[in-house]
Amino acid sequence: MRWTQPIRMFTVIFSLAAVLSACGGGAKETASQEPVQEASTDATASGSTEQSGAETAAAEESESNASEPASTATETLKELQDQYADKLGYIRIPLDDHPVRRVSEEGSKNINVANYSDTVVDMNAEVPIHANTQLLIDDAFPFFTTVQAPDVTYITWDEATNLERAMVKTLFISREGLLITEDAMNNKDYSSQSFQDSMDFFRVTAKFESMAPVAQHPYDITLSELYDKARKSWGELAAMDPKQDEVAFAEKYQTARTDANNAMGLLNILLSTNEEERMEQTYGK
Repeated sequence: MRWTQPIRMFTVIFSLAAVLSACGGGAKETASQEPVQEASTDATASGSTEQSGAETAAAEESESNASEPASTATETLKELQDQYADKLGYIRIPLDDHPVRRVSEEGSKNINVANYSDTVVDMNAEVPIHANTQLLIDDAFPFFTTVQAPDVTYITWDEATNLERAMVKTLFISREGLLITEDAMNNKDYSSQSFQDSMDFFRVTAKFESMAPVAQHPYDITLSELYDKARKSWGELAAMDPKQDEVAFAEKYQTARTDANNAMGLLNILLSTNEEERMEQTYGK
């Protein structure tokens, strides 16, 4: 898993193509000027650093004991839009400018804690949970677009929502971790550093503090739901000892793999220019 540690990359794709072939098609809607607010203190998030999963886990234990984000001021959605919204209306806050914000709702006392970067981050330390390099994007974005369905046309990276960008990076790393896990199961060898790094990454993604970007587009909500389901199963997989019960571990692996495939299949649809059509074909109206 080279994006968390220098572990070997597998070239085989674990049944993702089958999931995508069953997924139909969808067109990119213009972003609403009022981003969909689905963030709260239990939202997931996206972020990345040059740390490995193991290093990030250790950093979280030492740095993430607070219950509030580093930026403690409360702002309105309009204030964030005025300062950070791009031409599509998406609020994009750089990682070095406190991407986790406390946002008050107009006419309400409710306050949401939301990640406005394009990466899954530790909501307290406001740092990515995995390597966040251009090289990762260059590998991952084509994989979830033209590699999977070359006959489909896709939006550009600049047009993707924060959550879509975060999922491109996080799901790509998770795919590699699942392939490494499958290899360890086939060889009945769980001693490699790459396997341990993969389990560390899955533990970190499942942590409460690992916050994905807030939904700013209607389809982001569905993607968030599938990602939450996947990371929950990853955490459950990482909590098991395969040497104690290989059968139970294999069953949980299949669940984790299926949940990941479902999120990856949806991601391919959402990155296409005809996402609405493909969403209807796959999930119905």
